[in-house]
Amino acid sequence: MGQLFWKFLLAFWSALAFAFGLIWAVVQLSTDTSDDRLMFGPQARLIQQSAQTMVDAGGIELLRKVVAKWDLEPIARERILILDAMGQDLLQRPVPADWRQQLAQRKNQADFALHSADGRHWQLLAVANPQFWPGRWRNFGEPGQPAGERKFSAQESAEDNGLRRPPTPPFWFHPSFILFSIILTSMASSLLLAWYFASPVRQLRQALGALPKEQWRTQLSGKITSRKDEFGELARSFNLMAQSVYLAILSQRRLLHDVSHELRSPLARLQILIGLARQTPAEQESALAKVETEAARLDALVGEILTFSRLESGEVNFQLQEVDLTELLESICDDGQLEAAAQHKHLQLAELPKILVHADAELLYRALENVIRNAIKYTAEDSLVLVRALVSDKSVRVLVDDDGSGLPAEQLPLIFNPFFRSHSTGDGVGLGLSIAQRAINACDGSISAENRVNATGERCGLRINIVLPLLQQS
Repeated sequence: MGQLFWKFLLAFWSALAFAFGLIWAVVQLSTDTSDDRLMFGPQARLIQQSAQTMVDAGGIELLRKVVAKWDLEPIARERILILDAMGQDLLQRPVPADWRQQLAQRKNQADFALHSADGRHWQLLAVANPQFWPGRWRNFGEPGQPAGERKFSAQESAEDNGLRRPPTPPFWFHPSFILFSIILTSMASSLLLAWYFASPVRQLRQALGALPKEQWRTQLSGKITSRKDEFGELARSFNLMAQSVYLAILSQRRLLHDVSHELRSPLARLQILIGLARQTPAEQESALAKVETEAARLDALVGEILTFSRLESGEVNFQLQEVDLTELLESICDDGQLEAAAQHKHLQLAELPKILVHADAELLYRALENVIRNAIKYTAEDSLVLVRALVSDKSVRVLVDDDGSGLPAEQLPLIFNPFFRSHSTGDGVGLGLSIAQRAINACDGSISAENRVNATGERCGLRINIVLPLLQQS
C-alpha cells in the first residue's frame, strides 16, 4: 500500500498545482492590473464621484470625515488621498513618491479635481490600501523624495495617524493553517484511496497464492464480489476461474479413478483365466478363448478412453465438410438392424429426404452409432427403436427413441458424463454417450436427453435429441 499512497499523494499535489496554476493564469489574463483599474472599486468610485457634492454641501471637513470613515472599513481595498498643491494629504497619510505622475496620467478625469468656496483646490488620488493588499503597497516617500526613502514606524504603520486597523481575521484564514489543512487533507485522502485500492488487491494476491498450494476451493469473500466496480468484477471472475479449475481437477481425478477401475476388472479376469489355464491344462483351449475375448474388450476400452481423451483435449483435427446425413443414418441402421435382431429387438429408420449437414463425417458417424447402439442395448425385448429426423430452416433434429424404462429425472443431465452408468445398466464402460456428446459439439451441434412418457404420464423410454446445422447452399 506504501507505493500506492505516494502515487496518490503525488497525483493529488500535481492536480492541485495544475489547478492553482490555471487559476493564476486566468486571473492574470483577465485582470487589469493598472492603477486606473485599482481605483474603480464601487464604494471608492462612489466617494470620488460624490466628493465635489460633499465639499459644496458641507465643506472639505465633510469629505474628510467620509474618507476617514472609509479607511476604517475592513473591505476597503483602496485608500483615497486628498492632496493639496504640495502633495500633502488632508488626513496626513503617507503619499506615494510618484503622486505627480499618477495625477498627470489622470488629468483628463475631471471628477478627481476639487475646489471649495474659499478658493482652495485639492486632487483625489486612489492608491492600494496596505491593510487590504500589503503586497500591492508601494514604497512611499515624501513629495519630492525618491520612492522608498521614507520609512514608517510599526506604530505609525499600525495606527496610520490615529486610524484603527481592521479586525484580525480568524485563524483559519491564516496561510499557515490553510497550508497545513491542505497537506493533512491530501495525506488523508491518499491514505484512504491507497487502502481502498490495495485491500482487494491484497486479498486477490492471497487467493492466487493459495492455488499453487492445491487449495483449489479458494474463493474471495462476498465483501469484494459484491462491489459494483472493476475490482468486484475481477473478484467474480476469479471465483469463476477458481471454481472451473476445481471442477476440472475434480473431473480429472474422477476420470483417473474410473479408468483405473475399468482397467482393473478385465485385467483381474485375465489373471484368473491364466491361473485356471495353468492349473488345468485340459481347459487351456477354453481359457485361451476367454483370454482372447477379455483382451478384445480391454482393447476396445482403451480405444474408447483414447478417443474420449483426444476429443476432450481437442487433439482431433476436425474436418467440417458436406455430409449426407440420410446416407449416414441408413448405413448405421443397416448394421444396427442385425444387432437388434440378434437380441430380439427391432430398429426402424423413418423415411428421410436427402439431408446435407456441415460436419465431420467420421466423428458424426461415431456419435450416431454410439447413440443408436445404446438405444438398442437398453430398449425392452421385442420393442422398437425408432430413428427419425425433423428438418427446419437452418438445422436438422435427429430423434432416437427407445422403449426402455427411461431414467430418473436427476440422472438425465449425468448420462453424458464419462463412465456414468445407471443402476439398471449391465455391462459397458459408460463412455459411448460422452464420446457422442463431444463429437456432436465438435460438429457445431448439440445433444440432449429426455424421458418419453405415455398417455398416463409414466416413463416409457428415453429420447436422444441431436441438433446439427444444415449445409448452407451458396
